[in-house]
Formats: sequence, C-alpha cells, structure tokens
Amino acid sequence: MTAPWPCRPARRGKPAQGRRTLRRGHGGAKGPRPAPAPPPAAILGLAFRPEGYKLLPMVRHAQGAEMAGTSGDLDAEVLRNAVFAAAPHGYLVVDPQFRIVDVNQMYLDLTRTRREDLVEIGLFEAFPDNPEDPTADGVRNLRASLETARATRRPHAMAIQKYDIPIRGAGGGFEERYWKPLNTPVLREGKVVALIHHVRDVTEEVLFRRDEAIRLRSAQRLNDLAFWEYDPSTETIYVSRAFAAMLGLPEREGTLPATDFFTLIHPDDRAGVHAAFEQEMSAPEHTTVAFTHRLVREDGARRWLSVQGELVRDHRDALPRFVVVSLDITASKEREEKLAQTLEERDRLLAQKEALLAEVNHRIKNSLQLVASILNTDAHRAEEGEVRERLERVAARVRAVTSVHEMLYRSNEVSTVAFGAYLRELCGNLAAGDAGTAGVKIRCAPVEISLPADKAIPLALIVNELATNAIKHGLAGVAGGIIEVATRLEEETFVLEVTDNGTGKAEGAGKGLGTRIISGLVRQLDGSMSTDPAASGYRVVIRMPLPPR
Repeated sequence: MTAPWPCRPARRGKPAQGRRTLRRGHGGAKGPRPAPAPPPAAILGLAFRPEGYKLLPMVRHAQGAEMAGTSGDLDAEVLRNAVFAAAPHGYLVVDPQFRIVDVNQMYLDLTRTRREDLVEIGLFEAFPDNPEDPTADGVRNLRASLETARATRRPHAMAIQKYDIPIRGAGGGFEERYWKPLNTPVLREGKVVALIHHVRDVTEEVLFRRDEAIRLRSAQRLNDLAFWEYDPSTETIYVSRAFAAMLGLPEREGTLPATDFFTLIHPDDRAGVHAAFEQEMSAPEHTTVAFTHRLVREDGARRWLSVQGELVRDHRDALPRFVVVSLDITASKEREEKLAQTLEERDRLLAQKEALLAEVNHRIKNSLQLVASILNTDAHRAEEGEVRERLERVAARVRAVTSVHEMLYRSNEVSTVAFGAYLRELCGNLAAGDAGTAGVKIRCAPVEISLPADKAIPLALIVNELATNAIKHGLAGVAGGIIEVATRLEEETFVLEVTDNGTGKAEGAGKGLGTRIISGLVRQLDGSMSTDPAASGYRVVIRMPLPPR
C-alpha cells in the first residue's frame, strides 16, 4: 500500500489499552494518551497517485502530531477517505489552475450537484456568477482569495460572500446563497500542488440577520409614529416618544394617567373624543375608531390631530383597549381654514359686486326711462313728419336698452341675461306699441339661453330696428302683416332670424339710418348678416359666435 503523502507512513499495531495513541514530535513527552476528537475544520492532505490526485483526509495536531493507526485491521487510507466523505463541512479541492480535483459529499449536498458534474471542470465554469444579478462579485472575490492563498502559500479566509448557485435541471436559474469560505494551499516540497476550498453555508444566518435588520428598522419607524394605547380599565395611556413630544411632554415612552391626555384636548372637542371611545366599548375586537380633534398643549400651542385606532381585547369579557396612531394635520387644517377664509372673502366681494351692478343697472334703467320719456314728449309736441318719426324711433331704441338693464337688476344674475325670456318681453312690448297700432302680429320663438349683457343689448337693438323697419316700411299698407322673430343654436353659433311677409324691400334699399345702425351692431358682435328679399317678404339672418362659457 502506498503511504499517503505528505504524512509519514501510518503505523500499524494495537494501541495501548485499546485506544489510539498520539506520539509527540521531537522533545515531546512519551506515553499513551487518549486521541482528541477530530476538529470540524480538519487540515486535509493529498495522496499522490500515478493516476492523479486523490484526496485523503488526516487530522494533524497543532504541534505536528499525526493520527496513529486504528483499531482492528481497517486500512488507514480507507478510513481517511471515509472521514473526508463524511465530513460535516463542504470541501472541494482544485489544482493550481483552479480545476476541480475532488469534492466531498457535504459539498455536493450544499450545492445540489453531482460529482460527475464537477470533477475535471474549471471551478468558475461549474459555478459562474448569477447573470441576473448586476452586483454579483462571487467569481472575482473567490478567484482573488485562491490566488492569494496560492501566492502566499498560507490559508486565506474570506468574508461572508454572496455566491448564488446554479439550479441544475428543468427551469434553471440561480438560488440565492451566502457562504463563509476558507481557502488553504496544499504544499509538496514547498510548491503549491492543490488548494482546499472549505465552505460553510451561512445563508440562513445572513437572511435571518437581514430580516432582523428589517424588523429593527420597521420598529424604529414605528417608534417615530405617534402611537399610544388607551386602557379604560385602568384609565391609563401608554405613549410612544413621538406622541409624548406631540403632546408637549418629555420625549420618552411610558404610562401616564388618561386625565393627563384628556385635559389637553380642546374643551369643545373633549366630549366628542370621550364619546368616540365609549360608543365602541361593546364593539367586537378589531373594530376601528377614527376621529379628529384639537389639542391645546401646556405651552399654548394648538394642534389638529387625526386619530386612527383599533379595539383589542385580552379575552371576551375584558374591557377593550384601544391601540391608536395620531397624525398631526395642523398644517393641512390651517390651509383649509385659509382657503375657507379666502372663499368667504371672495363670496363677500362677489356679493358686493353683484349688488353694485344691480344698483348700476337700476340707475341706468331709470336714467334711460327718463331719456325715453323726454324723447316721447318731444315727439308728441313735434308736428307730423320726419322729425316726429325720428324722435319716436330714438325713444324706442332707448326703451329696448332700458328693458335689458331692467331685467339685469331684477334677476339674480347681474352680468348675464336670460335672452329667451327677454326676447319674448321685447316682442310683447313691440306688439303692444307700433305693431299693434299698425295691425301687425309678432310671433316669437326664442331658444332658451343666457347671454352676457354686452351681447344681449346689441341683439335687442337689432331686433328693435328690424321690427320697426318692417312695420314702418315693409309691411306698410299690407293687410295681415306678420313679423316672426326666432333664435336657434348651430353648434357654437347663435343665430337670430327676423322675417316678415311684407313687400320684400328694406328701408332705402339698405342705405337708411336703421340699416347702418344694424350693420354697426353686427360688427360689434363679431357676427355676420345676410338678407333674403323675396316677393313674399323679407328675411334677415344674424350669426354670432357663442361667447366662452
């Protein structure tokens, strides 16, 4: 049998008193003594065979002692191979070029591999970096450690290393793993002939510490929340540091009488807070409570708190406890109050503006009525003829504008006119005046729409001019004269149409004052006008873009 290198040949023989003996090196005391149990991290040797390297474990004492023979006839080499195979830690042996030479069963179990998948394969070919992890540095760090051990010919311990292992078989991918590696060179005549890669799987430890760190951070964040626990059975409140600070108390956790808390609640809110807790006293476990209240601290500071909590019971008949978190919403409430004040001020100013506009419209209406009365008086005093006619038409125009202002101050809206209702009123006034005198009927078919006053007044004057022209000229001498006034909407366009069944001729063929007034008013509306004289009458169509809503 070839002796395992680099150890001295193993001695055969029966140990004293049936025990293994340990012989010391030069100068050591002699005599049999019990052999110590092999340490977990045994230093391993290599046996040189013509067919290649074969891993043969042996246990060395710190002072160089070697393991003696075993009881019975069990071959030492077989025993060493068995120890290597059954070692409780994972061992893998590579040659100086980091090609895998041998591996024990624990390493195979840890990496979920088979011997035939690893032996004679490059270490980093068998265990590459996880391509899905951009931060993976296992290959780089392990290679650096092996190179250090090879160069220094001394063991090199690595820090805990994340090194994911390939999942072999269907699905593939990588499994997250953490390791504590130790790389030890094996020397022959001072030269490195192999390296032992010893690993301990610390994945569970690392993940546990990571989870603990997460829980610790969560606990720290929770401690930053203003949480508290109210126990009605003892009338005490347990407060966190953050809630104590919120109350203006010393920043420390602890239990205080419930009255210390309730006295800080704003007097107007105190009864409501008590009621919020009392009404849930008989509620089932996990019932939620939620309310807001004001806080008046001892330093005079006032805060708004939003409270969210849950009812818990130690057993069925016990009084409940309330586990609560309070959130300071003072800044939000202050913004709400400022907004409410701003809106209130806006409404007040709008009311003032509307009152002022109503008063302005009322005064304008009275002034225009006075002007119309003066014009009518002058018209009646004038002799029959053109002067009287002109004065009467001017008075009619003033009355048309007056009626718009009258409707404005009578309505709730001081800047817009319900034009459908106004148009019916205007047609009624015309029918009761000149049209009635001339025996002309006026039909009105308006669409219901609100228009700004600056649109309603020009439209009112246009209707007044067109109707007056028709009565004075187009329908003069025509029995059964009819004027039709209609409005409609065409998408974003307001359409006014005035039609009569008269002679089909306008005043002065479009050169009279009334026609010029109408043209100017149409331009003021940014609108357009078209006419359609026919044997059976005359039609004028005004189109105006609807104002923005």
